Amino acid sequence: MPLLLFVCVLIAALLAALAILWRRMAPAPAPLAQEKALYAGFLADVERRLAAGDLDAQAADEERTAAARALLKAGEAAPGAQVRPGYGYAALALTGVLSLVLYGLFGHPGLKDQPFRARLTEWTHKARTDPDALSPQALALVLRQGRAEHAQDPAYWAFLGRIDMLAGNNYQGAQDYEKARALDPARFDHWSELGEALTFVAGGNVGPDAQAAFETALARDPKDARAHFYLGQAAAAAGKYDAARGHYEAALAAMDAHDVSRPMVRQALDALAPAQKAADAMKARVEGMVASLSAQLQADPDNPDGWARLIRSYDVLGDAQARAKAVAGMQAHYRDRPAVAADILTKAQAAVGAEDTGGR
Repeated sequence: MPLLLFVCVLIAALLAALAILWRRMAPAPAPLAQEKALYAGFLADVERRLAAGDLDAQAADEERTAAARALLKAGEAAPGAQVRPGYGYAALALTGVLSLVLYGLFGHPGLKDQPFRARLTEWTHKARTDPDALSPQALALVLRQGRAEHAQDPAYWAFLGRIDMLAGNNYQGAQDYEKARALDPARFDHWSELGEALTFVAGGNVGPDAQAAFETALARDPKDARAHFYLGQAAAAAGKYDAARGHYEAALAAMDAHDVSRPMVRQALDALAPAQKAADAMKARVEGMVASLSAQLQADPDNPDGWARLIRSYDVLGDAQARAKAVAGMQAHYRDRPAVAADILTKAQAAVGAEDTGGR
């Protein structure tokens, strides 16, 4: 390995020297070559914009004139270094010959190597004698050799799923757990492990498939701490703090006193109170602003932007009844101007605050 590293460094140094030599020996650019190229490109862009209608004829003429004046003012390019390409060609040839020689000595296919199969054989032997010495990635590859032999063994797929998850192969782990679940759907842990893998695949988001898996796990074992924890996470993310609190407390009650996951669950439970307090305060402020806006529209209903923001605010609050009432009031006011009413409903899809509620 040190010899191979030395060879690689040597070749890299030769290539760097060749690049420097070529740079120094490169021909000097022709006079005004760069300026002419820029001028030609600029004229092409002017013609493109003129054809597309982005420029009128007068503006195009002005831009062409300005570019021509800039080209006329450009000075002659400074003379470059003497051109001696023979040195560059010689260095290039030397590097090629040396690379072939080094490849023949150290890199040809006939040399002894340690291919993947040899490494896998070594890992398999080590898995039988000292499995703790293997990385999860290597152990997963060793275990995967038994897929055909253990195709109908749910315990095999569940264990392989755990190793794949430790190795960071979240998607593969989810597939392993799915096979374990399909072979033995009565096991609650197959369902909750599948839900956890799906959550990891989704970057920590408890999606619908994962949530369904956790709910199925709880149907088979109401004391599944893992399912309670992740369903608590999903409930907290949805602003359902009481449901989240119930899941976290159920998880703690089901866990052993020395379970290493208890601090994580306790921290999530403790974070609910300040999160709920902040959410309630924000909701109160929003409700106050919405009530004020509603009162303004009752006094002066000819405010399209105000109606759009009011409708959108009810969407954010999740108050479907109030939204329907606001839409009905808006449509009644603009019954003689249906285009305005339609525009308001379109604007209501924008983010709250995007409209100027003081407009007319």
